[in-house]
Amino acid sequence: MPTRYRQTGFVLVLVLAMLVILSILAGTVALITQRLVEQEVQRKRLEDAELDFASTKATVLYLLLTQRMTFGGLTVDESIVMNEADRASSEGMDRPIVLTPVGNEISLDGRAYAGLGSTAFSLQDDRGLLGFNWTSASSMERWWAQLGFDALPAPTLSNLLLDFQDKDDLYRLNSAERDQYESEGRRPPSNRPLATPLELRVVKGWDQALSSLDDSEVMRTLTNARTPAININTAPARVLGVLPGVDADIADRIVARRAIEPFANLYEVYGFIGIAPSDDSQMWLYPADSGTMRLWAPQGGTVQTIHWTLTPWDDGGRPWRENYGLTLPRDNHSSPPALARPAAAVFAKPLPEARKRP
Repeated sequence: MPTRYRQTGFVLVLVLAMLVILSILAGTVALITQRLVEQEVQRKRLEDAELDFASTKATVLYLLLTQRMTFGGLTVDESIVMNEADRASSEGMDRPIVLTPVGNEISLDGRAYAGLGSTAFSLQDDRGLLGFNWTSASSMERWWAQLGFDALPAPTLSNLLLDFQDKDDLYRLNSAERDQYESEGRRPPSNRPLATPLELRVVKGWDQALSSLDDSEVMRTLTNARTPAININTAPARVLGVLPGVDADIADRIVARRAIEPFANLYEVYGFIGIAPSDDSQMWLYPADSGTMRLWAPQGGTVQTIHWTLTPWDDGGRPWRENYGLTLPRDNHSSPPALARPAAAVFAKPLPEARKRP
């Protein structure tokens, strides 16, 4: 073969090789660029989600601090509804104290609402939960019965919890102290009040009693706040079921009834249940000044749980206190079929941007 043809063939092969290399380089650059763009989009989404979380949290706290409460929950404007009793009691008052529901309140019963941006939230006041240090022994017994736990009697569970929190090492009946915890290889008692309901899982006996509940269920049922009474207008059905005369069916009917119209006095509750509970002090209708706020993104991720306490007269600090914060897995309560939108102007859905004229 002539040398001229061999050189031409070599050049052709070289050109083809260079084209292949350039194609590979171009594909690699395109792939890297695409990944960088995807990473930037994901980073922007995370930043937006964090901003939405922070904005929703701050907005809800602002409403809790500035708006009054009624039997229906947290008001969102200056509207006031007065019945005859309210008018009579507020005569001559510049700013009457009126608890009659307005109808557009943000409920504190764990109902899911649309927050700012891509965030959803719910509020639960502490009176709607079981205060494990304060709820009556009879109510706690009924709750253990709901769970089907009978391995330990209720008085023993109470003594185990008290000995875990008190400052001494003296034994109550059928209880446990530091030496027994250490002999079993367990974390010794804290000798202080529990900071969160989830700490109950390290208390001897309680770890077994709560084994059928996940962390989210524990947080939606129990509170470490001082709440001996149960708020009929905010307690979930499983908590209402510990009240005397309230079974699972009545508890469900109470939840359905108050979603239409909150109870405004205990006589309404008695008439609805059909009997008068033996201990009126266990029942309440007005929200507490503390509770939990849950924040999550409906499209996925975890749930942030914050415990708040309003301190409007605390001159030495902020007008609220965050007692603790937890990050928990999602559950069915974080994926409702639809989110209610609060009637508050600060949560109004933004209008779409006007189209630019050419």
